[in-house]
Amino acid sequence: MAESRWSRVVLLLMMIVPVAVGTASQAEEKRVIGWLEKIHLPEYGFYVRAKMDTGAKNSSIHAVDVEYVDQQGTSSLPRIRFRTLDIQGKPRVLEADVLRQVRIKNPGSPTETRPEVEFDICLAGIRKRIRVNLMDRRGMNYRMILGRTALAGDFVVDPARKFTIK
Repeated sequence: MAESRWSRVVLLLMMIVPVAVGTASQAEEKRVIGWLEKIHLPEYGFYVRAKMDTGAKNSSIHAVDVEYVDQQGTSSLPRIRFRTLDIQGKPRVLEADVLRQVRIKNPGSPTETRPEVEFDICLAGIRKRIRVNLMDRRGMNYRMILGRTALAGDFVVDPARKFTIK
């Protein structure tokens, strides 16, 4: 009976140890970033300051003067043009395909519908294509937030740090 118990313990340990080792190596692959970072938008050639918002699922960027433009190119998606601000506060005009209209639920506020676009970001040496909804963020501290969906799989946020990437 005692021999059978030890066999079960050994078998259980053999099953647990590889999982723990795999988890440790996966954590090492993720980049540690601060709660506030400079994000490069390589398609547009400028940087924005962004807050890493692990409490938000979606990402959002400041957008004003939003207008739909005539279809250009081969995409069948509608295109949108909007103005945002770079890290120095200089206005920048961006244009992108609208993937869909997303409904955003904010506690204590009515549900909003916003256009969602997709573009590349570069953070901590990782280039990643993310979805971002467009919103007038004038009254907010940060012109862009990166939510959990954009951060997942590549980054770990250290809330005690900011601007960790040179």
